[in-house]
Amino acid sequence: MTSDGEYGGRVEPQDLLLRTDWNAVEHCCPDVAPETPVILRELLDEDPRVQGSALRDLAEALTRGNVFYTATAPAARYVAAILGDPRTLALVTDRSTYEEHDLGPQTPFPLRVGLLTWLGDTAADAVGQQGRPFGDEEDLEAFLALAPELCEAVRPFLDAGSPEVRETALAALLPLLRLPALAGWAPALRDRVRAAALADGPYRLRAVDTLFAWGEDVAPLL
Repeated sequence: MTSDGEYGGRVEPQDLLLRTDWNAVEHCCPDVAPETPVILRELLDEDPRVQGSALRDLAEALTRGNVFYTATAPAARYVAAILGDPRTLALVTDRSTYEEHDLGPQTPFPLRVGLLTWLGDTAADAVGQQGRPFGDEEDLEAFLALAPELCEAVRPFLDAGSPEVRETALAALLPLLRLPALAGWAPALRDRVRAAALADGPYRLRAVDTLFAWGEDVAPLL
């Protein structure tokens, strides 16, 4: 195992948990939410209820309010590393008791979809698709520096799993594909992105934004 946490050409999740100095980073609510490594470990719990709660904590504590924290980047790296774990196929819900009271029961969904959604939403925040993110600039830059690694982790799911997983995987990549560091990915994925921009799906505008960043004329798509 190499010192930077890679094993067999990929990042080893357990190594990330052990090697990261979690005492040196924090999320938004250290006095309320579980510590970051606790949240991350619980994502792979054997109980889907615990996994769903951890997914909610991930969004609430690590990226709440479009803010990047010192723990956001290492958490994202771990999430990307566990995408292929069979335990992410568990069906979960991440709606709180109060939300269920107001909105009703939530239809369970694969944890893998929830994790891809979190990565995609965080990436969209990072590149400014949801407005300028908040937090220290170095915390944002730490996340953006992971872009190539995150894309490599997500790419296998473009053609694997359910249609929902494949769609959400592409949606997770779209914001990162706008970055100059990922310009080399454009030729291979252009047709997929264009198809998403033409479809009436939830990520259509995200795909349009990516095409625009690539210099394409998107006026007909609007």
